[in-house]
Amino acid sequence: MKLRVLGSGSKGNAILVHSETSAVLIDAGFACRELESRLKMAGFAPGDINAIAITHEHTDHIRGAALFSRRYGIPLYLTRGTRQAANGQLEKAGRIETVTPEEPFTVGDITLHPFTVSHDAAEPVAYLSECGGRRALVMTDLGCVTVRAMENFRLAHLALLESNHDPELLDIGPYPWPLKRRIKGKLGHLSNDDCMKLLKDEVWDGLGTVIFAHLSQQNNNPNLVRLGADTFFAAAGRPIKYEIAGQDRPGELHDV
Repeated sequence: MKLRVLGSGSKGNAILVHSETSAVLIDAGFACRELESRLKMAGFAPGDINAIAITHEHTDHIRGAALFSRRYGIPLYLTRGTRQAANGQLEKAGRIETVTPEEPFTVGDITLHPFTVSHDAAEPVAYLSECGGRRALVMTDLGCVTVRAMENFRLAHLALLESNHDPELLDIGPYPWPLKRRIKGKLGHLSNDDCMKLLKDEVWDGLGTVIFAHLSQQNNNPNLVRLGADTFFAAAGRPIKYEIAGQDRPGELHDV
């Protein structure tokens, strides 16, 4: 199994997870034409995608989902709460399948394990993908690390984790206070400090790759994430590869 970030941030999110025979998009937060372009850069055609698994209804995760699904006959997988909260934005999809947290489903030879996360959405989930005994975690948009989040992190050979904001940059930035409070809250977004704490407290021997994702362009800086990562991985005592996902183009191709 392999994973590649097609783009991650407040303007759009899409992650490609694939085996030799199956391919899943986790979120489709770019316009349909942009998704087509980024897939092409990753060496994929839209017809190669077997399913789109949606995490929650916010626009930066569903922007292109319905049209892409309908145009190419690709089913959408999402929770009942996400479908209802999307206010009709996803109803024109080619096909919709209901996801129930804690009930895994398969797409070809890839099994996806959805689990609930803490975010200000109707019924948000993260996904642990599994194929051939290897597991990749895609977990962004959560205000706090729950027990289930920690348990799934400890199963992942590759973990894509939210590192959304630097608390000091958020505090001194131009956002109005209610928005700052939302971002910092239990239903908001993980900070750099939160992400590093998860790594320090829960890292396990099987983890080989970490991708820091969903960075805020306004309230974060990739150099701050890199500094924290370099400090942690230098102290880890074993090689762990990492990437800082970007918003504007696909990232590296990772073996899980």
